[in-house]
Amino acid sequence: MRFIVADWGTTRFRAYLVEDETILDEVASEDGVSALQTGQHRDVFLRNCGRWLGAEPDAPVLLVGMVGSREGWVMAPYATCPAGPVEIARAMIPVEIGNGRNAYIVPGLFCEPAPKAADVMRGEETLVLGSGVRDGLICSPGTHPKWITMKDGRIERFATYMTGEMYSLLLEHSMIGRPATEPEDPAGFDLGLDAAERNSGATGDRRVGLLHLLFGARAAVVSGHMKPNLLRPYLSGLLTGDELNGALSQFRHPSPVTILADPPRADLYMRALARRGVETTMRSPRTALLAGLTRILREGAMTQGQAF
Repeated sequence: MRFIVADWGTTRFRAYLVEDETILDEVASEDGVSALQTGQHRDVFLRNCGRWLGAEPDAPVLLVGMVGSREGWVMAPYATCPAGPVEIARAMIPVEIGNGRNAYIVPGLFCEPAPKAADVMRGEETLVLGSGVRDGLICSPGTHPKWITMKDGRIERFATYMTGEMYSLLLEHSMIGRPATEPEDPAGFDLGLDAAERNSGATGDRRVGLLHLLFGARAAVVSGHMKPNLLRPYLSGLLTGDELNGALSQFRHPSPVTILADPPRADLYMRALARRGVETTMRSPRTALLAGLTRILREGAMTQGQAF
């Protein structure tokens, strides 16, 4: 099966011409969703992918990521968990790209991870469906890391954490990160993991809360109890460890966990989970993206008889 996909994020546009999960050609630009105004998306897509459209008149065209958000081409309402390729294919939104041809926006997912709680994802659902995990837990690191439970090849539920964004906020807009110096000492990451694990309650230590520990990181530096080049990796380890506290509590300490990331980001999560006794495997996000989209096209078309 040959198809065209645009992986359209907040800051970057990436597109691929794909056949049987193999990339035949690719293009990238800085035309992320945040850089565009209403009405510009079609022209950007055609400028980047027009030559493929002309050469492949019968290839399905899929758009994934923030292109389906409120700031994107068209708002694509979320499908609801639990969901697999069929439900996601059914919820895709067509957009006209010329000569009577449509592209289809993959909708993203909504779930309620706990009573009266809400969570959403856009883009990660395609990676998860291509992860090769039929039953088990997946971690997709990033600005907003997501932990996803798979059951019978479908996404059952998920939970999102603010780890990456909080790290950036602390460094760029908070007094907490101001004393940090470079070059960083990576030993700080494990010190942060230590503090988060003590705060989990699993070691018998009294829980003092993440907010106290964050201020304590600054206090340790300005009082001379921590070297300032440890601070950045310490904060990363502390936030990552606190994410693990929440995820392992929600998902009952499963093993193994599939990490949808490339090194070095995947290595940090694998190391952090190994300290908790959790086995891990790693899967390339790009490989998973193509496999997931192929599943959506094949299983959705087979079930619904839909020609994308």
